[in-house]
Amino acid sequence: MKENIQKEEKKEAEPVVKVLTPGERKRLLIEGIKKTAVPAFIGAFFAVVLFLNFYDAKDKHWLYVLLLVVLVSYYIQKLVYPMLGVKVSEFETKDWLYVELMTIIFLLVSWTLLLNSGTLDVAANPMSITLDSPESVIASVTSNRLEIEGATVYLSGTGVNMSNITGADGIAYFYDVKATGPGNLTLTATKTGYIHSSMNITVNTLK
Repeated sequence: MKENIQKEEKKEAEPVVKVLTPGERKRLLIEGIKKTAVPAFIGAFFAVVLFLNFYDAKDKHWLYVLLLVVLVSYYIQKLVYPMLGVKVSEFETKDWLYVELMTIIFLLVSWTLLLNSGTLDVAANPMSITLDSPESVIASVTSNRLEIEGATVYLSGTGVNMSNITGADGIAYFYDVKATGPGNLTLTATKTGYIHSSMNITVNTLK
């Protein structure tokens, strides 16, 4: 009798394992995919917004940026998940930590890719100079309409072999540029992580 009572008490102490039906497993799998796809989209979206408005946001405190993204994405996901059939009421703390961590990861990855895969655009003022006449040339370097600091700009051609670095305004200055032969001068902008760009400056001969 005593042994039977002990066996019954042992059975009651054992945790009950819930057996999931195929339908429930399928639902959980789909919800897991949605809980990964939604943060990925939100993180990439914020990366584009921040890139277009602040570029690398080096004048902003990174902690404030991340907290803002986490806060806004939290409320967005609370609204979006029910529309996608995900039961937010079943979310635990670990679920919210997971989706917010995924949002931050995709934000940082997407933002980094945007910062390192741009194409440089270089422009010159003036776009033509006179042969054997010293002139000043101003080169401006941008990417996605944003001024690029620290780009190396090369100016080369007949009698010309110069280089300079762009400042915070994306501008590099070349003084006393004197072409000693007809043709064109080539202005090339380069920076690590960007696709370089070139343009020609016409050399006009005196008549």
